Amino acid sequence: MSMLQSSTPGSTVHEAVADYDELSSFPPELLGAFENSTELECLLRAHQDAQSETLFDGCPVDFDRVLCWPKTDPGTWAVLPCFEEFKGVHYDVTQNATRYCHPNGRWDNYSHYAACHHVNEPPPDIVEISSIIYYTGYIISLVALSLAVIVFVYFKDLRCLRNTIHANLFITYILSALLWIIILTLQLSTGNSSGMTSCVIFVTLLHYFTLTNFFWMLVE
Repeated sequence: MSMLQSSTPGSTVHEAVADYDELSSFPPELLGAFENSTELECLLRAHQDAQSETLFDGCPVDFDRVLCWPKTDPGTWAVLPCFEEFKGVHYDVTQNATRYCHPNGRWDNYSHYAACHHVNEPPPDIVEISSIIYYTGYIISLVALSLAVIVFVYFKDLRCLRNTIHANLFITYILSALLWIIILTLQLSTGNSSGMTSCVIFVTLLHYFTLTNFFWMLVE
């Protein structure tokens, strides 16, 4: 987000301050609408400045739907730390947002948030139930197919063309299941792109052995 359009001078906040001389006279529904919000704090600051201030040629306190900008001298830039969170997205609070106060004492229509970048938070280490079910199913298949191949290899009486085809089909299923488990483990382990090359290789092999599954089923 590079810029956010702000309210112009004479916005709702300033109109509310001008319409009421005392904070106690604010309608309950107005206070309820802004309760526990940055906009309410900005409204209160603007009201206090309006009560105590005698003459100020600069830009007054203003809320641009994101931050509350303090009164600023004309012809200067107001600087505020970036917001920590906005609409569920976390931002780097070490950077600053800026807004220009024109020499005529009016805020610029836009606040500059180009320096406020998203914080790349690692995803929570949570394995979905569906992934656990897949893990369990593939492991059971892997063990069962491995036992079947061992039986075909160990007992010489079972060696025939038909069982050889069965064994080859089982081996392709074993390799497919093993690669699927490896790929899912890589996806859940880190979340960074350092192992991108190995992941591409494993996915390519997975598709290859999936094709061999259909090939050996056709041979069957």
